[in-house]
Amino acid sequence: MTFVWFVIWLIANNVGSHEPLTAQPVNAWLATLILAVALDLGGNHARGGSTS
Repeated sequence: MTFVWFVIWLIANNVGSHEPLTAQPVNAWLATLILAVALDLGGNHARGGSTS
């Protein structure tokens, strides 16, 4: 999921206008990155996988 997000952001950043990841305030791109990481970690936890 995080890799898919990165590919989409990379395409949007290079094809469209420059889309920086800003944390103060959190913009839509950084918010979706946080969501993608949370879903990756939550899915791993729900399946009972190890984090290492």
